[in-house]
Amino acid sequence: MIVWSGWGFLVAIFYVVGFLIGMPVGSMVSADPNVATAVSFVFAGLVAGLGSFLLARQIEKGEGRAFIDEATQQRIVVRKHAGSLFFVPTRYWAYIAPVLGIGLAVLMMTTPPVDAVEPAAVQAAPVAEAPAVAEAPGMTPAA
Repeated sequence: MIVWSGWGFLVAIFYVVGFLIGMPVGSMVSADPNVATAVSFVFAGLVAGLGSFLLARQIEKGEGRAFIDEATQQRIVVRKHAGSLFFVPTRYWAYIAPVLGIGLAVLMMTTPPVDAVEPAAVQAAPVAEAPAVAEAPGMTPAA
């Protein structure tokens, strides 16, 4: 299934690149892994938003081609389109990506820290002895 059209796949690439750049930034901000990851998500959302805004602006700028409908004599202007990701035009990802990054950061901050969860004490079960093998009648035990 195709989930992008045109240059829309670049929005996902912007998000991944922003997250990879944001990981060292997040680790410099805090030693807590949840906070560091949350900062990385916010950074990725901002980079993806800025990248998709600049991409859509660059592709969609300029004059379009004008056509005249012969039946109605109406003028129709056709412009270049930057594409879409998940059926959302690229220009709207400039607003969606930062909100998505902030939402993921809030979700990351509200989950309990991974290191704080201690495993439950495992109690050793008593070792049961193996049951004796019953001998068949008429058999003599091997010596």
